[in-house]
Amino acid sequence: MRTAVARIIRAMWIALCAALALAMISAGVWYGAQVLEGRGASAELESRWRESPPSPGPMSFQPGDVVGRIVIPGIGLDAPVVEMADVDDRENLNKGPAHLAGSALPGLPGNCVIAGHRTTYTHPFYSLDSLQEGDAVILIDLSRKEYVYEVTQVLIVNPEDVWVMDPTPDPSVTLIACHPLFSARNRIVIKAVMRCS
Repeated sequence: MRTAVARIIRAMWIALCAALALAMISAGVWYGAQVLEGRGASAELESRWRESPPSPGPMSFQPGDVVGRIVIPGIGLDAPVVEMADVDDRENLNKGPAHLAGSALPGLPGNCVIAGHRTTYTHPFYSLDSLQEGDAVILIDLSRKEYVYEVTQVLIVNPEDVWVMDPTPDPSVTLIACHPLFSARNRIVIKAVMRCS
């Protein structure tokens, strides 16, 4: 009787270990596929940025257009920014940092809203939580003009707190990503105001 119970427990243990191993392999394959997809999209955006000659550029963009570049020395980020139609435009958000259509463009009065992933696809905002007040956020428009913003606030908010995207009277930028890492429970929000151009 005892050996029969021991065999059943051993078989259940082996089945559990096999299921866990399969789940871990599946998660790794899924995550790897996301990273590869993101890298491909990011490389395509980088190519489009490099091949486009400096120009004043349009004042409005279509979803998927490269609208500029974001450089954050404090976290080692230097990437093209793509236009996204709205906050639900995951196709373009998955390509890299994404500018919210209807928000201000770099250097202009208003709130320039840029969202990015922290742990999936190209994860451009992975280290966003290490930014501090006083750190620089540099936005570059299509004419290659640089606008330097200074971080004034680091906030953790609920996903429903859309007030962080409200227009502002002066040139400002709001960076948004999910928080904490590997979770969409909250949002980390970086607020910055234009320092100089």
